[in-house]
Amino acid sequence: MKRFTLSLLAILCANAWAETATPAANQNLPSLKVTASKINHSYQTPSAVSHIEKDETGRDLNEIIRSSPSLFTQHDIGQGGISVNMRGLEGFGRVNTTIDGVSQTFYQTNPAHGWNGNTVYVNEDFLAGAEIERGLAHGAAGGNALGGSLNFRTLAPSDLVEQGKSFGGRLTLRRGSNGYGTNGMVALAHKQELANSGSFGALLAFGGKVKGGYKNGAGETIAGAGLEDNKAMESGVHARNFMGKLEYSPNRYHNFKFSYIGNRSRTHNNHTPIEVATDSGLLQYRYKPLSDLVDLRADVSYGESRQYFQKENWDNGYQNRTTKNPTWSFNLSNRSAFELSDSDLSLTYGTKIQRTRYHSDEDKLDNPEASSVLATGKQNTANIFAEAEWKLNKWTVTSGARYERYGYAGYLPPTEDDGAVVLPKGGNVHFNSKENHFNPYFGLAYQFTDWLQGYATYAHTSRAPNVQEFMYVNNLKNNPYSVNPYLRGETARNRDIGFNIFKQGLLKDNDTARLKVNYFNNRVKNYIFQDQFYVCNNFAKCSLDDYVHNGGDISPVGIFRNATDTTKIHGWEIEGGYDFGRGYINVAYSRSKTDTPTDWLADITSTTRTQPESQLVLDVGSRWLDNKLVVGARMTRMGDDTVPAGIDTDLNLPTTTKIKGGKKVFDLYAKYDINKHAKLFFNIDNLTNTVYNYPLSSGGTLGTGNTGATSDWANKGTGRGRTYYAGFTMQF
Repeated sequence: MKRFTLSLLAILCANAWAETATPAANQNLPSLKVTASKINHSYQTPSAVSHIEKDETGRDLNEIIRSSPSLFTQHDIGQGGISVNMRGLEGFGRVNTTIDGVSQTFYQTNPAHGWNGNTVYVNEDFLAGAEIERGLAHGAAGGNALGGSLNFRTLAPSDLVEQGKSFGGRLTLRRGSNGYGTNGMVALAHKQELANSGSFGALLAFGGKVKGGYKNGAGETIAGAGLEDNKAMESGVHARNFMGKLEYSPNRYHNFKFSYIGNRSRTHNNHTPIEVATDSGLLQYRYKPLSDLVDLRADVSYGESRQYFQKENWDNGYQNRTTKNPTWSFNLSNRSAFELSDSDLSLTYGTKIQRTRYHSDEDKLDNPEASSVLATGKQNTANIFAEAEWKLNKWTVTSGARYERYGYAGYLPPTEDDGAVVLPKGGNVHFNSKENHFNPYFGLAYQFTDWLQGYATYAHTSRAPNVQEFMYVNNLKNNPYSVNPYLRGETARNRDIGFNIFKQGLLKDNDTARLKVNYFNNRVKNYIFQDQFYVCNNFAKCSLDDYVHNGGDISPVGIFRNATDTTKIHGWEIEGGYDFGRGYINVAYSRSKTDTPTDWLADITSTTRTQPESQLVLDVGSRWLDNKLVVGARMTRMGDDTVPAGIDTDLNLPTTTKIKGGKKVFDLYAKYDINKHAKLFFNIDNLTNTVYNYPLSSGGTLGTGNTGATSDWANKGTGRGRTYYAGFTMQF
């Protein structure tokens, strides 16, 4: 692995050195300007990809993501962050979630054993868009990625500084009713052209939000203020966000970028104040000479997340606990393009190395000497990849391979049991596991006409267990029984087949029609899920029946393990739209079926990762007053939803039930450009004040059912009732 990486570095550097010596005569060649929009590009790409534009109407990030096929968020109003769910897969390594290419590895820990997977903290106002790859992710994003990737792009100096000017800025403020709260951002930027076609840019942005619980369409409180019967627990979010960027190009061939994004959040969840701090930095270098052989990019990034549970009157065992998980990564890639008679060939190859650490300790404020380490572990991943795209007439052939190597290590604390529960006997063991995977992929596409393209892809992917899983990092008080040093990585076989339609001038000269239809069929082996067993006071393994009848002498213990059966995921994704200038219509639809195992604590944490059977978002709008005014309406309909329904004590298994879907939720929105510097927007969400099920609402903060029935824990969370919000954006 090390030899291969060093050889790759040598080859890339040699290419870069050779291209630096290009004769001066070649340096007068004109550069090409790409004008096609990213959205249109996704409808001309032969794979399951999508692009999300920057929202200009003040929508919540959860709703923006949920408007794309097969995309959801594991949403908990008491955590303040989001966890991306793609085709029913969720968590660090299942869906690689990045911000400007920087991996987000924060392991959320809920004081009620809450939902697992990585959580992303980002201010919506900082975002410029997002790129989505379902199933197979390419390049550095494909390393340790089982089911796809989503990359959030943030604002750059060029987004704020107008052409011909050197300074610019943006101010955004939005406020709403029913828990929407107040959100705002101010950003300043500078950009300057230098000699030799060089440039310098800088950006500084500050943002914040205050959000709370809400009432559903029936007027029922979804986030309350006490441990009262049939009322959810207290929930609220206060967040401050920061972003800084520097860009420097000494000439047209070399470009350096540095960025920093920070978040400081304070939330209330289950009556435990939680403080979260996330910081990430990126140093990027790109070398692109006047040659098709070299487009070199090197990234070094570092991120650290910290979570602290403050002391409260109600002690659930998590107070004064601090968790940290620093991560650094390095990736290097190059793209080479060749013209081969009547065909085009492009090669992309590179490597990515990532190192993640996890540390959890407990502070004894009244006795600092008694403070203790609760858990510590690490995960290392490294991969090398090579990808090729060959275009010959109407055919496009894509293929590639990725070799992945990962290791994970931790400490199994000592225990007095005889080996019946914890292996090896007695614990007190530092363990270290390693795995290797070779993941090829192949794709074929054919351009039937200038507007119709068909495609099919087949790919192998894999994912390493994260520290949260093999250490069960949200266990209580140094519990050794939750550690699983024998956990194995997940592997998948992903199949996609579909077609693209992209046609300009279909009915009018200035209209655009686009459509992507995709069928996916994925098989996952060694799927990791949360299970539970029971330990007697004499350090022996007990049964659920023993626990039910003699619970005082028996402790339940959570642990992650691999599923023995293959997990099946399949369904349809449809995305498209028609824009004729005066108006537009956009549609996003998905229908899927999965048989992922249900986590044991799903009933307590209100969590499943299964998406509703179907999802439909229909968006219709029109433009007026020389396109300055846009008014539109959006309809969202969810199908039946699978939710946890407790434990079958006879079978010793968690059970699920169906929540009937079909409710239609209507939103209205409008935005008006006063001039090129100022915009206003206004929204009414859930216009008809409908009581509807809100899938994947989690974390134990929801306490009122969508059917009108009450439930202390079960995930029958209802969505927000009628909500008004408005705001403005000024760019100067």
